[in-house]
Amino acid sequence: MHQTSLIGKFGEACRLLSNHLVLFSAIILTVWLPGNLLINYLAYYVYSEDEIVDLMRSTMWIEGIFGPVYIGAMIHVLWKLKRGEYAGYSEAIGVGIRNWGRLFAARLVAGLIVTLGFLVLIIPGIVLQVRYALLDSAVVLDDADAHSARVRSTELTVGMRWQIFFAAILFFVPYMFLSVAIYLPVDFYPQLDTMATSVVLDCFLDIVYAIIQIVMFLFYWEAVAKETSSTGPAAGTTDAVVQ
Repeated sequence: MHQTSLIGKFGEACRLLSNHLVLFSAIILTVWLPGNLLINYLAYYVYSEDEIVDLMRSTMWIEGIFGPVYIGAMIHVLWKLKRGEYAGYSEAIGVGIRNWGRLFAARLVAGLIVTLGFLVLIIPGIVLQVRYALLDSAVVLDDADAHSARVRSTELTVGMRWQIFFAAILFFVPYMFLSVAIYLPVDFYPQLDTMATSVVLDCFLDIVYAIIQIVMFLFYWEAVAKETSSTGPAAGTTDAVVQ
């Protein structure tokens, strides 16, 4: 099968996001609009500047608890789109909700393992994070539990781990610059420093962040297609992915 280059994957991710911007935005903001409202309310009216750690912890809680809903929904939409089909908002969110428990458990366990890897030495944490990069798609599309998803992701990333690693760098470096750049007008014009402005900017960044999530799905799609072409269709949902 044809293997898409790293730049090609980013190009396809941007096209998928832009062509279905309303749908993806609605899915993402289902979690992050109320999430950003809460976070910025805490930032402006509850926490002081010295309590930034507490604010970051709140963000992590929202992502950890509610993130699986929109992530599962996005993966379902991407799977349907790659098959030439279409999934509406209600259908996608329904899939996200139904997969919430397994996604939450899989991401929690994987996160703990990766954190231990970082605590021991930085490199093991990075290696584990790359191996588990396709975990979300494995849970939703392979009906995998926490253990099986880690095993499945580790298998699928064989031969593409360096590409996944460089994809993360290629995205996160510009993303960090963008995160700083869009807040520069707030620094120059204090009247823009409002909760409403921060919510809008944070929501924009959350939608842009979908690019790397789509890229990771494309790695999954390519890995399953390659696996299927060499071994034949497997049982379960993954055989449908490449048809």
